Amino acid sequence: QKGLEIKPNDINLTNSLGVCFGVMGKLDKARLEFEKAMKINPNEVMVIYNIGLLYQIEGDIDKAVIYLRKAHGIEPYVFEVELLLGHLLYKKGESDQAMPHLDTASRINPKSGLAFRMKGEIFLADNLPEKAGLEFNKAIKLNPSDAVSLSGYAKSLELQKKNLNIALTFARNSVALEPGNKLFKKRLKAILKK
Repeated sequence: QKGLEIKPNDINLTNSLGVCFGVMGKLDKARLEFEKAMKINPNEVMVIYNIGLLYQIEGDIDKAVIYLRKAHGIEPYVFEVELLLGHLLYKKGESDQAMPHLDTASRINPKSGLAFRMKGEIFLADNLPEKAGLEFNKAIKLNPSDAVSLSGYAKSLELQKKNLNIALTFARNSVALEPGNKLFKKRLKAILKK
């Protein structure tokens, strides 16, 4: 706010103030700052991304996707945009459209396991356990405490009917990390039965 007193039309300060309000949970104030930033430069990718993120937080996935697609159209190689757009398209049941964005996100930032995990979830949902396993494996190598990937990898091994002892270990680890997760417990029971 002090910076904006000195430079009232600084898009970075305006966007950053919006982010601060968003982190504080003051979404209406955040939206006002992002709208001000849009007036300064309607093609600033991170401002457009932040508006999309606000809609996602509020549960309006369709509007979030509209803004994220706009951001992607301006700059198709921003990790945050590609990751969130891929995630939301997957949530909407549009896996085919989600995958190219997640592929791009994993190429932009190969040290983040999130894109690999999401790709694994898509492959698992599409009943492609071998491909799912490869993606979950990459995610686990980057974050050995990723309970979602541990459970997903265990499920992919179970579906392939191979390495069931490894699957059991991963399934147990996922439940240990998230003891209240019913899906993880269900997967663990299925492996124990086999």
